[in-house]
Amino acid sequence: MKLGCGTLLYGAYSLERALDGIRDAGFDAIELDALGGMADHLQPGHDDAHYAAVRQAIEARGLAVESIGASTNLLNPEARARFIALMEVAPKVGAPFLTTGSGGKSNDEASFEAVLAVFREELIPAVERTGTRLSIKPHVGSAAFNTGTALRFMAELDTDAVRLNFDSSHIYRAHEDPVTSIRALAAYIGTGRIRDMFTRDIQGPGPVEKQIPGHGNLDLRGIANEFKQVPGLEYVTLEIVGAKQEGLSEAQVDAVVTESCRNLRAAFAA
Repeated sequence: MKLGCGTLLYGAYSLERALDGIRDAGFDAIELDALGGMADHLQPGHDDAHYAAVRQAIEARGLAVESIGASTNLLNPEARARFIALMEVAPKVGAPFLTTGSGGKSNDEASFEAVLAVFREELIPAVERTGTRLSIKPHVGSAAFNTGTALRFMAELDTDAVRLNFDSSHIYRAHEDPVTSIRALAAYIGTGRIRDMFTRDIQGPGPVEKQIPGHGNLDLRGIANEFKQVPGLEYVTLEIVGAKQEGLSEAQVDAVVTESCRNLRAAFAA
């Protein structure tokens, strides 16, 4: 299993600095984050030469693009238009997937149906046009938020254009066992996310220090073993939130990325 790291950790710094830190830590790939004020490392609307330069900068460091991180509210027309524009960009930087949550509200049937309509009417046709597949995270608070709703979401759409972006921490926060959940969802997982958790508190993942693999309560070795069984899954990607908001220095972010890579290598080697 190869390991990726989201450029989100370097949201306060340039893409080039993010790539250097991720490469030096020993990761194989990146999630290239296009998250506005959080990690604005990719934007739609540039010419092809710009995207060719981005791709060259990534490849020159021996990294692959596992996905573009574009989490947004898909029920908002303006946010959805930007998301679709990033689908057009993805092939130019070598990204096979765009990732986001499903949108909508948990335990709200009308919201679930509205989300499905957006996928059927706009997003799946955009996949067919661009070739960029979608990987959707079961996310606390969203329409698809746990194993059961993720299974329903995939069954309702019934298309290879949409896969799941499995995030162990969100399943844990949904009061489920990530190991069992990966096993149940394996046939639908397109991308994998990992960080640690010290609480099931649904308000958020907690401070950066507690998200470092090995600093929380998740069964990292069990999760790693299940990820290794997922058919066709090449990368599992570190996604830690909050480094920019906490004001971490470049050196502090480097330390988080380096320790995370070391601990994940050990978990996946076990």
